[in-house]
Amino acid sequence: MRRAMNRLSRFFSTLRRWLAPEPRHLAYAPGLLGPAIEPLEGNKVRILEGGLKGQIFDLSLALSEDEAHVFLHLDGKQVGHADIQRNAFEASIVLWNIVVQDNLRHQGLASLMTRVGFQQMLKLHKRASFAIRMIRLIRPKDRLTKVQNIGIGIIARKLGFSPEYNLPKILVRDNIQVVEYLESDNGMPPGFRIVLKVFPLVLVAFVVDPFTGKPFSRVHPFYQQHVFPETVETWVGDGRIIIGNGNYLLRRNGIPNLINHIARNELEAQQLARRIVPTRS
Repeated sequence: MRRAMNRLSRFFSTLRRWLAPEPRHLAYAPGLLGPAIEPLEGNKVRILEGGLKGQIFDLSLALSEDEAHVFLHLDGKQVGHADIQRNAFEASIVLWNIVVQDNLRHQGLASLMTRVGFQQMLKLHKRASFAIRMIRLIRPKDRLTKVQNIGIGIIARKLGFSPEYNLPKILVRDNIQVVEYLESDNGMPPGFRIVLKVFPLVLVAFVVDPFTGKPFSRVHPFYQQHVFPETVETWVGDGRIIIGNGNYLLRRNGIPNLINHIARNELEAQQLARRIVPTRS
């Protein structure tokens, strides 16, 4: 009986170590996600920098046991929202949708809603793992005319999320059948449709400047070059490519990026370093 109890005790001890985040110290290097804001009365905030400097928005959170939604209002009208699922199968906090009104895009509002949403979620979860859901399986015979999930993909890269697909393994020249140019649409940058010999068969991607993390302008000479399978292979190695139809996970090496972009001070950064755990995949 005593031997069985000892084995059981060792099992639960091992399980607790496996589930618990490893205590670690973070080298805090703040890099704000989205524009700086000044809190005002109620849910109102004033934008302090960028093209929307001085504008006052209403920034609110609607919460349930399974979901959270960040809403952005300007002059009483909803102009944006971000949707988060809680305790999903991928992770405990899953960002799956961001929408910003057309004339307010590219001003940092999607990043701001993501930052506020993640900050609020971390007040509710003692231990948290993160994912960004963008999956959409596409068949080779399906035709696409535009890139997708550009804003959320840029945010994923900036926050240290990495693709669920093993890109260095599948985006190699021997696996790539066709690379097709996708015209820009509705102010979005051009992209590429990549047909593979292996699962997931089709990836829709766009490319960013590795230094700025932003897509090239539609008229940039970059888009004049012919893209070969070996070109795509190079993009993967350079960290330039973002997949618009694949999930992104926060693995261990990306946790410092997330913390440095959402923590408000050194103390909070160290607290989050002990509470955020890598997504297991």
